[in-house]
Amino acid sequence: MRLAYTSWLQVSQYLQRCRGIIIALGSTEQHGPIGPIGTDALVAQAVAQGAAEQGQWLVAPTLNLGPAQFNLGFPGTVALRASTMMAVVGDVLSSLTRHGFDRFYFLNGHGANIATVNAACQDFYAQWSLGQRSGAAPRCKLRSWWDYPGPDQLRKQYYGGWEGLHATPSELAIAMALLGDRFPADAQALSQVANPPQALPEGYAQLHAGDNHMDASAHRGQFPDGRVGSHSALATAEHGRALLQAAIADAHQDIAQFFSAP
Repeated sequence: MRLAYTSWLQVSQYLQRCRGIIIALGSTEQHGPIGPIGTDALVAQAVAQGAAEQGQWLVAPTLNLGPAQFNLGFPGTVALRASTMMAVVGDVLSSLTRHGFDRFYFLNGHGANIATVNAACQDFYAQWSLGQRSGAAPRCKLRSWWDYPGPDQLRKQYYGGWEGLHATPSELAIAMALLGDRFPADAQALSQVANPPQALPEGYAQLHAGDNHMDASAHRGQFPDGRVGSHSALATAEHGRALLQAAIADAHQDIAQFFSAP
């Protein structure tokens, strides 16, 4: 069930049986020479909708802009400041809480959303901690699709160390499965990524987890084609279908447990 496709009467009926809602998080940023700029949102939305169909849950409109200032050196990237993202998430939570929702599951597809959305949730909880709101505080949970056990195992099996951090073959594989002939890769772009990128220095992935990068000029200077240690050419639509199926199965199980918790 998509919130955008329902009437307010249908939302009222839904709230009589479930007070949980899924919110997919993405970004609008470069994904290397062959990857769609909307990859993060496309993947998170597909996993969220697949899980929601199995559980008959409501899915909010995807938040498809996020903190991505480090990718502004590449044409097409649209970035929010972290403070803007926090404000948007806070307003979404406040709006939905007013209607009676009290379980918010953020299904994430963009690393830089993690710290920002978790911080926004802390500010949201503070309204109850400081006595500005009464009653039991709602609950929030954020999970990134690549952290579920099923897709994480497949990512390691398919790509090993060439999964990298950005324009990863796993996320592009899912985008291939979703977009088919609309996937933007052409012969020139494919030839550009035929060879693997420069391997990441030891410890880089840990230091820069959650897209903890510097400014746009420095980032493009270090990663001129947009790939961050990721061999994008390893992606296939077949991999993408398997990864998507595994992510949906794990997401359904995790959301069910979260929504049913006391």
